[in-house]
Amino acid sequence: MKFLAILFLFFITASASFAQIKISGKITDKDALPVVGANVVIKGTIDGATADEKGYYEFETSKNGSFILICTSIGFKEFSKNINISTDNIVINVVMETEGYKTDEIIVTASSFTSGENSKVTLTPLEIVRIPGADADLFRAITTFPGSNQVDEGSRIAVRGGDPNEVLTFLDNASLYNPFIFQDAYNTQSFSTINPWGLRGINFSSGGFSARFGNVLSAVLDLQSYDLPSSNGIFAFIGLANASLQGAYVSPDTKFGATFATYQTYIKPFLDLNGITEDYSKSPTATGFGGTLVYKTSETGILKLYANYDHSKVGIRNSSPSYNGYVNSEANSFFTNLKYSVAPTSVSLLNVSASFSNYNSISKYGVLDNSVGNLYSKIRADFSTPLNEALDFSTGTEFEYNKYESNGKVPLLFYNLRPDAPFFELNSSKNSGRFGLYSELKSKISKHFAIVGGLRSDYYSISKKVILDPRLSLVFRLSEHSYIKGSAGIYHQNPALEYFLESGKTDLLPEQSNHYILGYEYNRDGDYIFRVEGYYKDYKNLLLFDRFFQNFSSSGYGFAKGVDLFLKVRLKPKFNGWISYAIADSRRKQFYATDVSSANYDITHTLSIVGEYNITERLTIGATYKFSTGKPFTPVTGSIFEQSQDVYIPFFAEVNSGRMPDYRRFDMNMQYIFNFLGKFAVAVIAVNNILNVNNVFEYTYTPDYSKKIGISYNSPRIVYVGLGLQF
Repeated sequence: MKFLAILFLFFITASASFAQIKISGKITDKDALPVVGANVVIKGTIDGATADEKGYYEFETSKNGSFILICTSIGFKEFSKNINISTDNIVINVVMETEGYKTDEIIVTASSFTSGENSKVTLTPLEIVRIPGADADLFRAITTFPGSNQVDEGSRIAVRGGDPNEVLTFLDNASLYNPFIFQDAYNTQSFSTINPWGLRGINFSSGGFSARFGNVLSAVLDLQSYDLPSSNGIFAFIGLANASLQGAYVSPDTKFGATFATYQTYIKPFLDLNGITEDYSKSPTATGFGGTLVYKTSETGILKLYANYDHSKVGIRNSSPSYNGYVNSEANSFFTNLKYSVAPTSVSLLNVSASFSNYNSISKYGVLDNSVGNLYSKIRADFSTPLNEALDFSTGTEFEYNKYESNGKVPLLFYNLRPDAPFFELNSSKNSGRFGLYSELKSKISKHFAIVGGLRSDYYSISKKVILDPRLSLVFRLSEHSYIKGSAGIYHQNPALEYFLESGKTDLLPEQSNHYILGYEYNRDGDYIFRVEGYYKDYKNLLLFDRFFQNFSSSGYGFAKGVDLFLKVRLKPKFNGWISYAIADSRRKQFYATDVSSANYDITHTLSIVGEYNITERLTIGATYKFSTGKPFTPVTGSIFEQSQDVYIPFFAEVNSGRMPDYRRFDMNMQYIFNFLGKFAVAVIAVNNILNVNNVFEYTYTPDYSKKIGISYNSPRIVYVGLGLQF
């Protein structure tokens, strides 16, 4: 897909790390504990960094002269220091003073003992934009870690054998169900709408996650965006296929702040340069804009409005057995969240939020002419406080409303898609509500042992079902840098509303997954990380088509088991890289399967190798190699001619009894920092799929189904270039 880097403009906010003078140090509180996630910046610039899990920060700058270094973190007083940048590297250690209260972020992430998330991988925005092939996309970056796989060449991910809809994106305590552009478009890569440089916290959990999260079976991507911007500025990026602009403003008294970001694609130059000749009726185009408004209501109170809108459309030729024509699709997505955070007491934190999202898509192909709408709204409140030095308590509640509607023409016969084929009209909708609440205790029993216990309950209005989900996590510290971690818990997720519509039933049960996880981790200051983790997931109440009653029931079941391995090495300041490997076995009796068979995303082997190297202070290169076993598919075994329809009817083998070819891809990129007309600038070049591997993601057939034809994403070897400029 040509829409290679709509978020590449965000690279310029990180690229100062290649400049000439290094500024580094450690950020701690008065008790010498690291202040994780503290933001460090040179006032009036975009040069800065975020403190890691040990409180260390490091960045490089091309600035010269007298400046003010600012360090901020919620719950602490702002730290500022006059510095003189000349020709020598600078080491500045910061001791921050509290504002009289602690936030949930500090309580949760100050120690790995208290995280309670045994499969957590934390990414930094800088790593996201540097990973070759990730195209500055958060979700694509995550697929370089064990346990997660790309569904196709796009950004949607599947985790440990689960479906993509079993992964929840959580942004500022709001559920973000449609965070992609082109997510429903045929043979067109999807891209994330999330700006990684607007995030102060990026935590991905592939299992065993907290009781805070409900209505999700497999994995959680928990994101926290920045509140007040740290400086003013405008950043522009122009590339071979897109142009982008973003900006930030903070008032002199730092009580009000605002950000904006917008982009537009234009892919014809990209297609021409790379020799891509796909037949389009509408070239893939996308437009988006969004931003934040933040107001500091008091010393401890912050009110933040987040909003984002995206529009996309594409028309691409597809040849199916019964019809050769254009698949035309168009989508609109809007998301907004209003959040208020305040410290009711000196040690507690209250977050209250209200969110709304609306996603609409239109699909046309032959007789198909259908529009689908998804509407979600949610109100949520979370409260946390320490009960004593060793015990933290958190609780919360939420109510979520969602509505699904489908309108238009749908083929009556799946094997006949021609414009004159029989069809039936759809004009239907379904809505439901979910009320949830949770409580969680985090206990640091000793300096070597901690336990996190949680209980969650959800009520689903459509089926009138109440569920209880107990969850438990344990961490035992073997040495200064090594840990044993384990967890067990029950997780539920309601079937999508379209299945309630299709089956005509309201008694479908929430699908259930029981997680059992055990792992070992060695982590030496983030420079050397080794993690091995085994898991087993037991599925119940999965959707299964009842061939006798011709509707869906909750009688499906299955399992997933596997081992994840992860090794990361960081050799400052030159090299950063990691290797991840996962072996998995995921089997289900679900949907139209007649027996337990490979799940739709049963990927047996997955390997990712990522490396980046600073050749000079201004020039960096990176490379990524990815391999995975082919996904299962259901082969056609034969056909019979239907004279009345003038088409062939296919006969299928057992569900998912076939395998796609293995997936391979090798990507490289390079970034160069320089001055342009006295302004900071960055040049980017990326080459994806260097080996020009033709990765098949789907099969179609000749009209009589006698020959199978592989369909590949429009992703041959491609070259992308772009330029970013700071104003």
